[in-house]
Amino acid sequence: MVDPRKLEALVAVIESGSFSKAGRRIRLSQPTISGHIRDLEEYFGLRLFDRHTRKVEVTRAGKIVYEYARRILLLYREMEREIALFKGLKTGPLEVGGSTIPGQYILPYLIRDFRKTYPEIEVFLRVGDTREIIKAVDRGDLEVGMVGAREEIPSLTFVPALEDEIVLVAGDGDFPQELSPEDLPRWPLIAREEGSGTWQTVKAFLQKHGLSTEALHLVARMGSTEAVKQAAKAGLGLGFVSRRSVEDELRAGTLRIVTLSGSPIRRAFYLVYAQERTLSPPAQAFLNFVRNLPEEGKLVR
Repeated sequence: MVDPRKLEALVAVIESGSFSKAGRRIRLSQPTISGHIRDLEEYFGLRLFDRHTRKVEVTRAGKIVYEYARRILLLYREMEREIALFKGLKTGPLEVGGSTIPGQYILPYLIRDFRKTYPEIEVFLRVGDTREIIKAVDRGDLEVGMVGAREEIPSLTFVPALEDEIVLVAGDGDFPQELSPEDLPRWPLIAREEGSGTWQTVKAFLQKHGLSTEALHLVARMGSTEAVKQAAKAGLGLGFVSRRSVEDELRAGTLRIVTLSGSPIRRAFYLVYAQERTLSPPAQAFLNFVRNLPEEGKLVR
């Protein structure tokens, strides 16, 4: 019988693309990951990966094992959740996914308050962009996530949880105090990557004002909010960011808001989970905790 932890290691290596990233994802050392893969190769009598100096490539046999391993792990997790529900436990581990803004600026505080009520639940936080977290929930790697945009995926449920405002910020440079949306193409802009919920919201705002992204003067795309903030501080251009992410910079005066005329750019952060899967008691407790936040805690400050 194969140990599920070894199958989890194989799945993590294939989906993350390297042994080191797989170790960080499932919180195991790289030597332990390598040992699990070696044990699987001995068990099946086949090479599952071709190891090169710079990259790891999965073999045909590895792909076959991967497809079955994912199904086995999903069933294994379902079994654990059903047994936990039967026992009525609200203890044990819980991994929560968060897209960039919730993961960096919201969930750490929610998790702190959640653990005051449920101190026996050990919470792990995985941060990625919106699409990464949604895919992880859809695959069953995560039970619950909080993301900055929703997608039409029939297997998933998206529940509005918190409000956010996206603002245009500037640092050094000769940038105006106020702009109309129609003026945006005249100025250098710093954008997030396509998978970002922030950028999806900005694109919807632009379309509402008859603008396409092709009309903009995009000088850089950044893979994180922090990178957008640093580029704006350096005077590279104007950046769209969550207001929650720049509160310290606004107080310090290293960034300022460039007011966009018209209505503010608002969006919701969504709790996302798979509607057909039974949630573990810790995951259900976390969902209920966020849903029952007082209204004043759900608004942008």
